[in-house]
Amino acid sequence: MSSIGIGLYGTGIAADNHAYAIAKSRKFSLVSVADDKHTLAQSFSKRHHIDRCHGDLEYLLEDSSVDIVLLTSPFPFNSKIFPFVAETGRSVIIETPLAPSVKEAERIIEKAEEEGIFLFPVSQMVSDPLVSRLSSLIKEGRLGEIKEYSLSWSFPSPVKRWMSIWGEEGGIKEKSLFLFSASPAFDLIYYLFEEERVTAFREKDDSVEVVFERGSLSVSDGYDGFSFHIKSDKFDLIGRNGKLISSIGEERIDGFDKETIKTPFSPLTFWYDSVYSALESGVWPREKYMATLKGLELINQTEKFLV
Repeated sequence: MSSIGIGLYGTGIAADNHAYAIAKSRKFSLVSVADDKHTLAQSFSKRHHIDRCHGDLEYLLEDSSVDIVLLTSPFPFNSKIFPFVAETGRSVIIETPLAPSVKEAERIIEKAEEEGIFLFPVSQMVSDPLVSRLSSLIKEGRLGEIKEYSLSWSFPSPVKRWMSIWGEEGGIKEKSLFLFSASPAFDLIYYLFEEERVTAFREKDDSVEVVFERGSLSVSDGYDGFSFHIKSDKFDLIGRNGKLISSIGEERIDGFDKETIKTPFSPLTFWYDSVYSALESGVWPREKYMATLKGLELINQTEKFLV
């Protein structure tokens, strides 16, 4: 069976992680790349052994080898770029956040539905098997009542690169861009705990903390990955980078054993592998948009605390 060709627009750290994950896929192959800075597209294509390289989105869309378009360009441009892609009738994989505002994100979703195309918003954490299992247990009531939680998200932020591309033209503050770079973590807050509301915001020396009604999210620029600590009236769960480190409770949860991290772990690559596994399975319900929209809503709530 021939693979499904993916054409990527926009290079950068997310694009590289997609490329590495696609290279492992049995169903998809990265066949073409484009970037407005042609030199970046050229270096990317050489790095990932891609035959077709373009300096403009228009040429990528004219490429007959492309079945699906992967958008990894800076998110403020998505609402302008997406309609051109959607009108070609191709399915689209798109990095989150979809846009700077819920209204713009909803327009993208409406355009996809109007054109009858498959839109797959990439929220890495929602595709993580451990997180998916956690979500099911919480929603089934197996963990009991969630009393408190703390999440930590630490990855190299693309803010400086974003600012160097368009400066202040995007109309978004640098502090806001920092929050948007952590959008998968905000998506996760809704995915796990549903209707949460931002109640406070604290800036620290090397991080920010967003406080919700029952928990908090710490965001920093670094390499520590993702970790969580969830306390319920039955369990005390601690996890990091896709693995459960400890599970303290009165009863055992089937299929949810303690697994200790023993070797260095690269969460970004792992999560993007999970994204394409989810795509390969063909099981991705309409609710896939909900975490993305609600996560964006939480970012917009947090922005109100910025001065």
